Amino acid sequence: MRQAAALAVAAAVAVAAGCVAWPPAAVAPPPAAQAAAPAARAVPHAPLADTTPAAAAPQAVAGAALPASLQGTEADGAWRADERGHLVVDRALRRRLDYWLSTVGEWSPEVIGAQVLAAAQRELPPTAAQELQSLWQRYVDLQRHPWQRVVRPADPSSWRPALEERQSVRRLLLGRPAADAFFADEERLLWQQVLSLEAGQPAAMADATPVAEHPQAAERVAEVDAQWARWERRLAEARAELARLRAAPELSDAQRSQALQGWLVERFDAREQLRVRALLGLPAGG
Repeated sequence: MRQAAALAVAAAVAVAAGCVAWPPAAVAPPPAAQAAAPAARAVPHAPLADTTPAAAAPQAVAGAALPASLQGTEADGAWRADERGHLVVDRALRRRLDYWLSTVGEWSPEVIGAQVLAAAQRELPPTAAQELQSLWQRYVDLQRHPWQRVVRPADPSSWRPALEERQSVRRLLLGRPAADAFFADEERLLWQQVLSLEAGQPAAMADATPVAEHPQAAERVAEVDAQWARWERRLAEARAELARLRAAPELSDAQRSQALQGWLVERFDAREQLRVRALLGLPAGG
């Protein structure tokens, strides 16, 4: 019985870790699809109430035939706006994005991106549609992320590193609010299960009666949050330094670049420097 529970936990970690089987990053991502749907246009309307609307049937745009897997279906989940017209980020939104991602293999990444953008512009206020477009691009980046920690069901020692990596990358790519809205509940349950099994205790399955949160799971979530907060502070410092250097009229572009590179080398390792440069919109080279 314990072995079955352990395998179920390993499978759950693997599912949470793997996300959707998205094509390699060499394939053009959905941002390029924005130009593929010039006919898609935002329809002005009043902001939606903060309630889940009825699921809208998907429609094909830009001449793309509706894939067989979506024909006759209603869109899972929901995307909606609050009373100010901003996108509501919650689990229902993640299910809606996953609904569109389920067409991978039937539609190209360009067509999926065009479909998502066109549907959002039809069904959301302009501000929420723009926010959805940005979040969609980051969510696709998450699907394409080259995970370093592989979940091996027969090797419990692989479960914790995989879950730690997924938590960290999700918050890096999506931002902590969206990552928590999309994944926090399942991450907390998985930590409870993994830590229980590591301690030789029975794991509470997802469909079982809820049990008190494992204390180590709460500690691990708090630790990840603290690590994320430290990273955000360091990134804010880098952003401030970049602004300071750009505002220094006595420096040439070459001098600014050299000064920033020296500042980054002192405070970030090589891998972190690449990440910081990407987040600040800077070229990868020094």
